[in-house]
Amino acid sequence: MPDKTHRIIGVVAALLLLALALLPGPGSFFICLPVFVIALVRFSVPAIAEWFLGTYLVGLISGRWFFHHYSQNWVFPEIFALLILFWVPSFIQNQRRDRKDKFNSSYETKKRVFENFRSIVEKIKKENTQIEKQLRQIEHLYDVIKEAGTTLNVQEMIELTKEFTERMFDLPHFIIAVLSNDGKNYEIRITSGCDESLFRSLEIGLESKDLSSVLAREKKPVWVPSVEKEERFKTLKNLSVRSFIFLPFLVQDRVIGFLCSYSTVENFIDQEKFSNFQVFCNQISIGLQKSLLYEKVQKLSITDGLTKLYSHRYFKQRLEEELILANRYSSQLSLLILDIDHFKHYNDTYGHVAGDYVLMEVAKLLKDQSDVTHLVARYGGEEMVLIAPETTKEQAIELAEKIRKAVGSYTFAVGRETTSVTVSIGVATFPQDAQTNMDLISKADKALYAAKGRGRNRIVAYPI
Repeated sequence: MPDKTHRIIGVVAALLLLALALLPGPGSFFICLPVFVIALVRFSVPAIAEWFLGTYLVGLISGRWFFHHYSQNWVFPEIFALLILFWVPSFIQNQRRDRKDKFNSSYETKKRVFENFRSIVEKIKKENTQIEKQLRQIEHLYDVIKEAGTTLNVQEMIELTKEFTERMFDLPHFIIAVLSNDGKNYEIRITSGCDESLFRSLEIGLESKDLSSVLAREKKPVWVPSVEKEERFKTLKNLSVRSFIFLPFLVQDRVIGFLCSYSTVENFIDQEKFSNFQVFCNQISIGLQKSLLYEKVQKLSITDGLTKLYSHRYFKQRLEEELILANRYSSQLSLLILDIDHFKHYNDTYGHVAGDYVLMEVAKLLKDQSDVTHLVARYGGEEMVLIAPETTKEQAIELAEKIRKAVGSYTFAVGRETTSVTVSIGVATFPQDAQTNMDLISKADKALYAAKGRGRNRIVAYPI
């Protein structure tokens, strides 16, 4: 309702009651009504109460003092009662308003305290979550260190690295490469989420221009959240690579291998995970170095230092194992013993350095003519042997002929001169010629001496 209407109602009501109070009979009744009006409208319509009170008091006082209409006995009590009824609710309202304001202020303060407390609690919860996450990673890292200490086998170490990498860091695609035995290449030994047939046979030269080789020479971890933002790596977009990481296995400033992971999406790993991954790879590097050293020592212990063929001791061990397998699966196994013809005369003529060179080159030719199932070893002096599992006597003679021709046609350089050598080869086959490893060696050796006795540069198979 508009304020003007409130004023009119208040003024009219006051004038009406003043007029009614002048009536001689019921006037005393209307004298009490203003108290009820004020009590009624003071809280509901304050504007009407204000105008009613103002008009009524002015009229009451004027009527009493100027016109002597109203009795003095009730004028002052009524004025007092009306003022009390008007101002007490206002006082109560102010008190209520003050209490409400204090309550609201207290509520807001407590609310802020609560919000701060909740914020602190949330922060503590996040920190606890982070700590729990870090503890889990530390536990995993401890497991890595513990497991790494239980193996000295390089391939087991690499497979262990793959297992923990997949478990701890959930990388979509990665490869692990390790330094080759000759130290000239990185061999990709294991893959995850990649085409294994494409990578497993791949070797990367230490000095090549391949990206992984270049990064390995820099000896620093590399984290590229987006290849598009790195000018150096933009060409990787052509391979659908959007982000990648490179972590070298660094031991005493030497890169013995590396782990390279990539993704077709950007930011597949964050800074914190990358930092944790570096710690992980540092531990792996130590274990891998021990495994590589152990493998190298093992290889040296079973390898002839000059020819790089397997040693006599290892040959005899493997021959025994291969004969057990051949006997179990009822298959044939052939043994070739090769001797360089007139080798003592060659040494006397050209010197022991030239003789050593011939031994090394003949060993290479022998390995080149063999396949992955064969085992080639140095038997002693100028004699070498070849174990050929699942090979018949006819196949063994054919292989021996290839070796004889390869050696006979090879030119050996001795200073400014060129020389050539020939070989004699004896062949024996399990099970028709012998039943044990020592007997098979003896039969092949007899065949070799028969070849030498018949003029050398030839092949003789047992029985003679």
